[in-house]
Amino acid sequence: MNFNPADDGDGILVYCSQSEEGLGDFAALIIKNKHVEFRYDIGSGMAVLRSSYIVQPGTWTYVMINRDFKEAKLSVNGEPFIEARSPGAARVMTLNTPLYIGGIDRRKITLNKNLSVDRSFRGCISELEVASVSLDILKSAVDMANIEDCSVLHPNQTFSRTTLITLPPTSPPTTLHDPCSSSPCVHGFCQSVDSHEYSCTCEYGYAGRNCENVLKQCEIYTPCRNGGTCTDLHGSYKCDCRLGFNGQTCEKLAEITYDVAFRGDGWLELERSVMTHEEEREVLGFEISTNKTNGLIMWHGQTPNDLNPDDYISLAVVDGYVEYQYNLGSGPAVIRVTAQRVDDGERHRIILKRQGSDGSIELNGEHTESGVSDGLQQILNTRGSVYLGGVPDYAMTYGRYHEGFSGCIYTMEVQDSGAIDIGEKAVRGKNVSPCTSDPTVDKISMRGDLRRRF
Repeated sequence: MNFNPADDGDGILVYCSQSEEGLGDFAALIIKNKHVEFRYDIGSGMAVLRSSYIVQPGTWTYVMINRDFKEAKLSVNGEPFIEARSPGAARVMTLNTPLYIGGIDRRKITLNKNLSVDRSFRGCISELEVASVSLDILKSAVDMANIEDCSVLHPNQTFSRTTLITLPPTSPPTTLHDPCSSSPCVHGFCQSVDSHEYSCTCEYGYAGRNCENVLKQCEIYTPCRNGGTCTDLHGSYKCDCRLGFNGQTCEKLAEITYDVAFRGDGWLELERSVMTHEEEREVLGFEISTNKTNGLIMWHGQTPNDLNPDDYISLAVVDGYVEYQYNLGSGPAVIRVTAQRVDDGERHRIILKRQGSDGSIELNGEHTESGVSDGLQQILNTRGSVYLGGVPDYAMTYGRYHEGFSGCIYTMEVQDSGAIDIGEKAVRGKNVSPCTSDPTVDKISMRGDLRRRF
């Protein structure tokens, strides 16, 4: 573009946007404080290129702009190109309004708030070239106001402050326009359908109108570190981290000691010796917090390969209430405390007791519920590992549970063990983290609670 300003004021040289309301993507060439600026936004933040050249009234100035997805270059009067890169992940610009030259039609268009200039240009504009095609500005226009051909202007004449020329969004003329000329297919091959439309044939692993969405991010990027398992999501991915690591890509060390945190998609396997169930009277203690209405806190049953309903013991949050179950082989005891919800994010202390087929659950030292299992059996025979926060396969729970725990288990005690170092007893795990900075704070008082109730 060539332009010759009539004064040293600010002005809009070119403007086009995604919406008439000034929202979304936009591209604009402006004069601001005697310098040429190119401002653009492709959906994830604005980039600004500002030339150091000082624009002079009455002097012709030549501007070149090149944008390739996120990157753009600006040169004024042959100066070295200034480069910028738009922030964020977006790469494709969407522009739906006509291309305005010299100003805008304020009856139809609201400028993007990030433009910072709202004054129409005063002066002459010539030699406009778009996508390597030179345009006859007046013949290509679909609307205009207060303009004249620069060739007939007296040297002291200028466009008025409301000067604008409106070019159609598809300019240059449709007979010359190639919709693939802007390389819209980010990860694919572009093929013109007609002068307005194109189609993209995407590379393997990509999809979307412009092949902008990565469907096979796990295969293409292999983002999960330290032995993490990757799962493709729509346009994204998820890493399931093995025991000892966490973070979006399993990049962080996660040392488990007395407490452990879950997010609903994890589990922690403990040694079977943690719960032997051999004493006549059994007492278990937990301190938890959660905001979710459902989730399996603890499960001890049979080995993963043994899917026949058999002996088990479990603790879970069901519909917002804490529930204790055990089965000695002839039918389960299901004991739930409905006097107080536990899905409020607060800490709650839970004491589980069982003597033979008789059992009880106590919540926060205030609410107690009792129950009894079916049959004559008195011994709990569990051959599998102990699981916290969930299980690797919910078929192991014989269809009784389907969701993992989301929250923190601050303390776990068995009999008079005191607070158990959970990390020391851990065998395997998925998506587990520590949840307090000092797990020793509450373990003594919890141990006292258990001893008083045993």
